[in-house]
This record gives sequence, structure tokens and C-alpha cells, in this order.
Amino acid sequence: EDGSRVLISKNFLVDWDTWMLKVIQLYETSLVRHGFMLVGPTLCGKTEIRDILTTCLHNDGLAHKQVVMNPKAITDSQMYGYKDPVSEEWTPGVFASIWQRYNNRALKYT
Repeated sequence: EDGSRVLISKNFLVDWDTWMLKVIQLYETSLVRHGFMLVGPTLCGKTEIRDILTTCLHNDGLAHKQVVMNPKAITDSQMYGYKDPVSEEWTPGVFASIWQRYNNRALKYT
């Protein structure tokens, strides 16, 4: 929490308790989830919260990867994949391909 507060002041952000709570909640979520999605209205601080947390964890020696996707740029079947109704063959989407790549422990530097 102290490291986050230092980064907040360094980035000229306002140190609100409710905003810091969101950073803490995001950290706690990252401990129990493999991935998650940040949603909210425009200019509510989603990117800043993510960047503060990632920088703070990096400064503490914990490696983290960020993969940012814009879900509005592609259709849901392109994002997650789809099952062909005739052949019943599954075609993975972009999200599944990214998930497979970054969770493959055999690839050391992905």
C-alpha cells in the first residue's frame, strides 16, 4: 500500500481512500484469479489503477504481464471462439489463443 501511495503522488494523482481501495481489491482479485476484466465508465481510473498496481508489484520484484484487449473491436465469436453447427468442430478465438500462449510454462519468454 505504501508503494502504491508513492506511485500515486509521483504520477500526480489524487490519493483518495476509495481509489486506493480499488487498487487493493484488484490486487486481492489477482491472487485468486488467473485473469480478470476491468469494466467501468469512461475516465473512472481503470487504466491508472491497473498501471499503479502492476508497477508496484514490479518494483517489489513480482513479475506480472498485462495483455490488453478491446472487446468492442471484434465480435464475441472472434473473441472467445465458436462451434461449427455442422461439423461440431471448435474454432478457438483470440482470447483462447492469448490465454494458451501466456499460460504455457514451456515458453519461458512469452
